[in-house]
Amino acid sequence: MDNNPSADISVDLRLSVSSKAHKPTAVFPKLSKRPSEGQKKLYANFSTDSKMSARKFCVGGNWKMNGDQKSIAEICKTLSGAALDPNTEVVIGCPAIYLMYARNLLPCTVGVAGQNAYKVAKGAFTGEISPSMLKDIGADWVILGHSERRAIFNESDELIAEKAEHALAEGLKVIACIGETLDEREAGKTNEVVARQMCAYAKKVRDWTNVVVAYEPVWAIGTGKTATPEQAQEVHAFLRQWLTDNISKEVSAALRIQYGGSVTAANAKELAKKPDIDGFLVGGASLKPEFVDIINARQ
Repeated sequence: MDNNPSADISVDLRLSVSSKAHKPTAVFPKLSKRPSEGQKKLYANFSTDSKMSARKFCVGGNWKMNGDQKSIAEICKTLSGAALDPNTEVVIGCPAIYLMYARNLLPCTVGVAGQNAYKVAKGAFTGEISPSMLKDIGADWVILGHSERRAIFNESDELIAEKAEHALAEGLKVIACIGETLDEREAGKTNEVVARQMCAYAKKVRDWTNVVVAYEPVWAIGTGKTATPEQAQEVHAFLRQWLTDNISKEVSAALRIQYGGSVTAANAKELAKKPDIDGFLVGGASLKPEFVDIINARQ
C-alpha cells in the first residue's frame, strides 16, 4: 500500500491481477445486517475517505428511451450555451440511434455514453451493440447494470459484470449501476444487495480507473421519491468501506460513486454536500434545462 499522500489517484486504481485481493476466489461480499441507529449516524456524517477533494465530481444524464432530433438539438443547445462547472465531468447517455447526432452537437468537453453494450465484439446477436461500435461513432462511455436492464430485461449480476469487463477491455469508461428495490430496503437488505452486485463486478474488473459506480435505489427512480441526503450518504459510505475491505484502500479513496434516483435541481445541492457522493446519474431531469443546475450543484 502506498502511504504517500501525494500519490497520483489514477495510479491508485490500477490493480495487479496477481494481487492477493484480486484472486477470483478471494472476492466475496461482506454482507451487513440492518444497520443500527448508531451506524446510520456514523455513515450519514462521516466519510471513510481522506481524498474526497481529489475525486472529480461526475454528473451523467441518462435520457433512456426519450428524445427525437428536435428535442435533442434543444438540449444540446442548452448545454452548449451554459456555463458548466469546469470541475464537474459531464456525460450524456443518449439513445443509440442518436449517439452520433448528439456527439456532433454537444461540446467536446461533454462525454457521450451508450445506454447498453454486449459482452463480445461482434457476432450473431440481433439487436445488440458492441463497445467497439460505440467507440466507432464517438462514444467514450457506456451505462451498464441499470435497474431497468436488470428488472425488465432480466440481466443478471454475472452478465452485467461480463459486459463491464469487455467494455473496459475495449477502451470504454463504464458507469456501473447498482441499487436495491423497495422490498429489499424495507427488509433491511440494502447493504446485502449492493454488496452482492459489487462482488459480481469485482470478480471481472481488475483496473477500476475507468469505472464510476452509480448507486440508484430502485424505489426512487422515476417515482418522485428521493433518498434523503443522509440515506444516500449511508449507503455510499458503506460502499466505500466495502471497497476498502474487498478491493483496496486506494481504490476506495479514488473511485467515484454517483447517486441516482429522482435527482432534481431542488435537491442536488444538499446531496452534493455529502462527502461520499461524487456526482449524480440523472434521469428525467437531464431532459430539462434544470440539468444545468444539477451539473453545477457544487458551485
